[in-house]
Amino acid sequence: MAKAVRKEEILDPDKRPLTKMQAGRLAGLTGVEAKEFAGKVVAELSERFKWQLDVSLFLFRRVCGQVVKRDPVTGRVYPVPFATVHVEDTDCNLLGYFPAGWHWGWYFPLSCRREEIATVVTDECGRFCVYIPRFDIDWILKFRKERICFPDIFIRPNLRELLEDLKIWPEPPVIRRPFPEPDPIPFLLNDGGLRLRRIEEAAGPQVAGRLAAIQATAMLGAATGDAGRMLEARAFTQPVAPPLPAQMQRMPGREVAQELLLRYNLEPKLLERFNPEYYIGPFRRCWDVLVPEWVPLLDVPDITFRVTQDVDGDGDQEVIYSESFFDVRWDSGSIPDVTLEASQIALAGLTCDSPEVPCQEPMIVLAGKMPLHNLPAPADPYHDNTTGYARRTNRPHPSGDLVDPLPNPLASSPMAGTFPVLGCNQMEGAVYYRLMYAYRAPGGASFSAPVPFVNVSWSLYRWVGSPGHLEILHVTPDANGWYSILNPADMWLPQNILLNWPSGNYQDGTYRISMQMGNAAKAVIHTTPELAVYIDNSSPSTSRFTGLAWRRVGDIAWTELGLVCPVVRRNPGEDIEFRVDYIAAAAHLRSFVLSAGGCGGGGINLVSPLSTAQHWHTNALDNSVAGSAIYRLPGSSLPGAYSFHLHVDSRAFNPDDANGLTSDWNYDPTHIWVNRQLAVAVVE
Repeated sequence: MAKAVRKEEILDPDKRPLTKMQAGRLAGLTGVEAKEFAGKVVAELSERFKWQLDVSLFLFRRVCGQVVKRDPVTGRVYPVPFATVHVEDTDCNLLGYFPAGWHWGWYFPLSCRREEIATVVTDECGRFCVYIPRFDIDWILKFRKERICFPDIFIRPNLRELLEDLKIWPEPPVIRRPFPEPDPIPFLLNDGGLRLRRIEEAAGPQVAGRLAAIQATAMLGAATGDAGRMLEARAFTQPVAPPLPAQMQRMPGREVAQELLLRYNLEPKLLERFNPEYYIGPFRRCWDVLVPEWVPLLDVPDITFRVTQDVDGDGDQEVIYSESFFDVRWDSGSIPDVTLEASQIALAGLTCDSPEVPCQEPMIVLAGKMPLHNLPAPADPYHDNTTGYARRTNRPHPSGDLVDPLPNPLASSPMAGTFPVLGCNQMEGAVYYRLMYAYRAPGGASFSAPVPFVNVSWSLYRWVGSPGHLEILHVTPDANGWYSILNPADMWLPQNILLNWPSGNYQDGTYRISMQMGNAAKAVIHTTPELAVYIDNSSPSTSRFTGLAWRRVGDIAWTELGLVCPVVRRNPGEDIEFRVDYIAAAAHLRSFVLSAGGCGGGGINLVSPLSTAQHWHTNALDNSVAGSAIYRLPGSSLPGAYSFHLHVDSRAFNPDDANGLTSDWNYDPTHIWVNRQLAVAVVE
């Protein structure tokens, strides 16, 4: 177990004594003997060597980031509060592995030296900032600059670089002619889903669908924060196993080490700790010089992170993130925030950065971060308390086009996913509270009798005492849904959570929610007015292709192909057309895009109106489109495989979204979607 770190032990950056490794690095940059620096603090050294050494060496770089935990089912990340981030100077001997034909390389750590140079405790949102001596970073940059390819091969690829390597990104420019043309189909959806399928293969379906949905609603001048964060995030959030040679996979670890010793004439001491199952990567690889498959890389410096947290409440901190290598892209410019993804044993928070909850009287105030009460007219309402719909998010487009400038009519968007319900439960004489709900099924005429939410639990956190330590409160109701009312002065975080609602565990439909206040005997002494919330976690699963037919250009009749292994036999150089029949439907349809793509010089192009291949709902009842689109394949296009792609989005959204808060809920998110693919072979 790791030693607990007290906040009182976290020194100011310029008051922390330099370690032996730091002294050696500073000596290497200045020519002054390391003994002049070891054990001294930066504040003292800065004054002592004020006009002898470069003053910038005694400055600090601020590195910020967040510790998060990923939900393995939904892929959503949650903050890890009050964890201790340990920053370490690290020198490692590595064995680099650069397999032929691969874009990436891997490293096998042989031995490492680590010395802690800073610590910091994350806040309730898992965020942290730490100050690192400038000379530490300068030493890493100097070391890499002096070696061929080192500035590049220790960079973990982000999603943008991964897509660039796969020739998927960046988006090609759109050439506009002098006369008006229809808006183009979004870049990731305009080729029959080929790019999207490749993104799914490389980064997973959640990333692919989210990028496609973001791009489908992108407008000139709109903020790029959501897509930008996705593209700059690490491409591989989990280690990817290196493609070891088949012979090596069958050999025990010691035999592998002996084989490498003989093949590459390495020192035996270097491979004493070699383990083919212990690797880090993948990383970008060098293409500027010829690189052997195996390369020893000695005394490579870096600044790494280790994160600990008291996950079991025993007072000792357990490691939740370790063996960090090359997490930060060190350079002379701005340093991007780093995200440290903790293991599944970490204690994660629910939400953070929520708006302030007024507590003048008992009331339910927020669903996630979205208000359930409206501003005075004439401002657009956030929420309709009759239907339970959000009114600003995913508004209809009267034109039916994907891009339709505001102002648009008010929305009818349900909520989905897991999100907290926040409000005020302070009242004189009240000791307990519970949330009640009456339910009406979609299309139903009446509501059920109110019943309490039961078996819904969550955890709250706080940092208390001197020395400080993490405390955890597991919020659990009794059998009738009663929760104890907490004292706000106790500072449990996040504050004001009344319920962490896993709405996906409940039936879709309308919920009228109220809060009951109870005295010490759990007798109801007050009930708040009901608030309606519409929940829809359903997938647009009924969306599908319903038919495929073809004909020669100029013919009238269509030949049905069916949907199972369709094959078209055409004459060489013959222009042909496809009719694609589909249904795009959802309980609450937001939009759909149909596209086509494949091999060949001339491509495959839409010739029916653009409205046959894309649509945004025009009103609350516009939830199903059954249509047909016609695509033309020129005779100049090569025979081969072509495909059609149908992407359908629900307008249901999770209200615990910081992007919605930033845009005051006038935005077009997508949290639920479906992709359908239909392939056809063209032969001559």
